[in-house]
Formats: sequence, structure tokens, C-alpha cells
Amino acid sequence: MGVQKILFFKPGAIGDFLQSLPALKALRKKFPAAHVTVVVSSGLEPLIQGTDIADSIYVYDKSKFKKNIREFVAFGLRLRRERYDLFVDMQSSTRSFILRRISGANRAVVYRKQKKVGPGERRLHAAENFMETIRPLGITDRVDRIRLPLTPDAEKAADRFLTERGINNDKRLIALNCSVGSARPARNWFPDRFAVLADRLISDLGAAVVFVGGREDKELVAGVMSGMKRKAVSAAGDLLIAHTAALLARCACLVSSDTGPLHLATAVQTPVIGLYGSTDPLRTGPVGAGHMVLMKKLPCVPCEQKDCPLGTRKCMADITVDDVLEAVWKTVR
Repeated sequence: MGVQKILFFKPGAIGDFLQSLPALKALRKKFPAAHVTVVVSSGLEPLIQGTDIADSIYVYDKSKFKKNIREFVAFGLRLRRERYDLFVDMQSSTRSFILRRISGANRAVVYRKQKKVGPGERRLHAAENFMETIRPLGITDRVDRIRLPLTPDAEKAADRFLTERGINNDKRLIALNCSVGSARPARNWFPDRFAVLADRLISDLGAAVVFVGGREDKELVAGVMSGMKRKAVSAAGDLLIAHTAALLARCACLVSSDTGPLHLATAVQTPVIGLYGSTDPLRTGPVGAGHMVLMKKLPCVPCEQKDCPLGTRKCMADITVDDVLEAVWKTVR
């Protein structure tokens, strides 16, 4: 199969995109001479600009395309003009189906999410599930880690942020992510526990603590920090996403529920303490060595629901500050 131009289509959440990177890496290894265009959601393109992840990047603006069908069709026609040999559809939606047809690509492979585990089957991690998509191309690589390269500009921005806030290398730097957003509240740990945890990390472990997150998390982080007795710093909303990745690469570990920053830390090889309850770490847990998952054995875990069906969030409530502190200590010592 002569493959000269490949379209890798993976708009969506940051965690989903990062978990598709091992498949993208394997694809580039299989077809080293091919020009690879990667399609990502608006706001994620800075993560891979200036890296060897893609030869070119297209931004898929879902909100704009929903409002304006002409813009969506124009995007499809733009793809058609490129005359792709291979369309790798890692989104598998009605809109991606339309784009595959408009593009006129010579061949397409399409992601199929493993929703249920059949008899004799193994629960696939999302990264493995994405890899399964490209097996028809003769690719049999195994997933051992997620790799997101950092640009020099991102690394300089992270170092500048730390310097300006008086954080140097004389203390372990531990990152905390206390938000999973409003869409999936069942995954949330508790703000007051993050405040106690941060104080304990500073007093018991002698660490420096930085909170990460987006602009939408600034108020939550400010509330957590106001409940602390000791001083931490916040990067929530103050750094671009690529700069946040570089900041996480400077940290000894990250504590987070199952959400974007957890997968971002994993992708820059920073150890993660993952707080899991409603979601299955076999499916969306941190990839690679050196990570720890805290998850309580309850009959309802994992429920895979956006909201706790019982209204208690017991799966998260049973994870104590001492549990997390012990896991951090085991990870960074």
C-alpha cells in the first residue's frame, strides 16, 4: 500500500487525544516517508506545535461547525483537496463519517470503542483500543507509555513561572489538580481534602505545592488555597496548555482524579497518584511505570456514571488524605 499522505483525525478531550499518541507514533514508524496531518480540537494544537508529533495540524472547531454547516462542509472540502491516501478516524462519529466520505481518501480505518468485555476478552486500556484501530495496517506495536515532547519555549515558560514565584530545586515540587470540570462530578475528590493534603505535603514532606488547571478552575483553586494554613502557588489559568505540560514535567508527582491533567502528566513521564472511583483505571488509568492508583473496593465501583447513582460519592469519600499522603510518599521517596 503506497501511503504518502495520512490524516489522523482525533478531536475531542485532551485525555482522549493523549491516549491516541502511541497509535500515532506507531503509524509514523510504519510509514516514515508519509506526510501526517493531525486534526485536534481547538485549544489543543499548542500541545503538538513545534514537535515531531505531526507534519501539519488542522484545528477542528466543533462549536463553530455545529452552528455553521457551511464551515463544516468547507473543512471537509479542504481535506478533499489534500487527496489523502489514508484517513485514520479515531473519533468515529456521524460527523467524522461525513468527513471521511467528503475527503475521498483511498482508505480509512475507524476506531471502535470497546464498550463491553465479552467472554474470553480482556479489558483494553483506551490507548490499546486506539492501537487496535490500526492493526489492519499491519501494525502490532504494544503500548508501554505515552510520549509528549516538550518544546524549548514551553520549558522556558515553565521555568520562568517557577522562578517568578520563588520555587527552586531545593524542595520536591508536587502538583495537585482539584477539578474534573462540571460535566462529570462523580469523579471529583473534595476541595477541603485537597487543602488539608496540600498543607500536609508542605509540613510532613517538606514539599512545595503547585495547583494546576485551566481558567475555569481559578475560582475553585482560590477557594482551596484560602482553606490552607500554609502557602502554595497556583498555575490555574496562568499558563498555556503546553506550558502546563512543561510545568508538570518539573514535578515529582501529580495528584489528580481521572481527567486531562492526569494524562498530561503521564505523557511527560511525571508519576501520577490517580484518584479513581466511577471510572475504570483498566480503561483510563495512567500508562507506564511509576504511577499509583487509589481505588476503593465497593460493589458499585466502577459505575461509569457522570453523577453518583447513590448520591453519596462513597467511592471518592473513602479515599482519605492519609491514603493519598502515603501514596505520594511511596512515589517520591
